[in-house]
Amino acid sequence: MSDKPNKARNRSHPVEWVVGLTSTVLVAALIASVAYQAASYSSLPPRLTVKRIDAPTADHQVRFEIRNHADRTAASVLVHGEARKPDGSAEVAETTFDYVPGRSRTTGALIFSTDVTDADVTIRPAGYMDP
Repeated sequence: MSDKPNKARNRSHPVEWVVGLTSTVLVAALIASVAYQAASYSSLPPRLTVKRIDAPTADHQVRFEIRNHADRTAASVLVHGEARKPDGSAEVAETTFDYVPGRSRTTGALIFSTDVTDADVTIRPAGYMDP
């Protein structure tokens, strides 16, 4: 009998090679990505900034965007807003974000009880917790 049938059975199909090589490349890319993130991670504390994105609306809302420029996540982020009116009076509003992940941004709104269209509104992050 001939050895040809046995050799044909032992030979790998080209699809197996393609799948094997693709899997190897994907696993190598995953390992490289995790290694890069681990090497470039900064343990600096969260760096939060707040920027107003809209003028006050009819229902006394002032929308804003909060950004975390650092790698670490901030939890229970308190955002404080103050509306100073031309007559010298001021109104305060606050909101809390459950968390602001590192290198991310999110939006929110402060709601005042009076019209603040003519007021000087300042918004700032007032505090956070480490998760």
